[in-house]
Amino acid sequence: MNKRIWILLGLLTLIGLYFSFDLTRFLNLETFKAYQHELMQFYQQQPGWVISVYSISYVAMAALSLPGAGMMSLAGGALFGFWIGVPIVLLSATLGATLAFLAARYLFRDWVEHYFGSRLLAINQELQRDGIFYLFSLRLIPAIPFFVINLLMGLTTLPTLSFFWVSLVGMLAGTAVYVNAGTQLATIDNPAEIFSPIILSSFLLLALFPWLTKGIIAISKRHRCYARWKKPVQFDRNLIVIGAGAAGLVTAYIAAATRARVTLIESHKMGGDCLNYGCVPSKALIRTAHF
Repeated sequence: MNKRIWILLGLLTLIGLYFSFDLTRFLNLETFKAYQHELMQFYQQQPGWVISVYSISYVAMAALSLPGAGMMSLAGGALFGFWIGVPIVLLSATLGATLAFLAARYLFRDWVEHYFGSRLLAINQELQRDGIFYLFSLRLIPAIPFFVINLLMGLTTLPTLSFFWVSLVGMLAGTAVYVNAGTQLATIDNPAEIFSPIILSSFLLLALFPWLTKGIIAISKRHRCYARWKKPVQFDRNLIVIGAGAAGLVTAYIAAATRARVTLIESHKMGGDCLNYGCVPSKALIRTAHF
């Protein structure tokens, strides 16, 4: 059997066991609050062991796209405090997300490219240019499940290193909010209480910030480029065509036919290479030779 099939079956088995044993019952506020005191004492006695087990569990959950990441982040804040909890939770979440990203790429990308390659081409070209901006923005929008982002990005050509560090930076704000809320766990009755309208609005502004910055930089570059020339009060021509090759001649002709004022610029022979040196004379010679 194909190696990928075995890996996929293994992952599905682990996910199935997780739900079969109803392990989600350990990832709710009531259960954690009931055992918080014992866990805190154990952490004080064996900090390294607790951090290791917590990190491995978080990485596994994120890699398998299992529910409960929010509760794990709250637990990290409650157990480790803010300053220790943030780097532990953030690194664990990012490593798990990267593993899910790589799994989706290894298992499904070839199949997706085989059947949807032409449709993915434009998406991959866009991601090559602005992929980090898209990923950063998506990481800052809590309404989009992170496991969906991990799996979909794995089907693209986004570099793994770029996915890792952009996810690390993009998830910092959300992780800080969750971990900080975890330090006040006794006052929380529902994880939905963590994201108030103000916090959600702040995240939305952060998501838009890289695009606003990119737009401002583009406007600044354009302004510097044209700063040496004074903008005309009015224009004498509707269209200026540079190059009287096949494309330039057709463009100028169609524009002039619609009553536009056109200027055609050519430094050499009208018609360009195609008419004077390329396909037209070569076909004439070939036709004559055949005749």
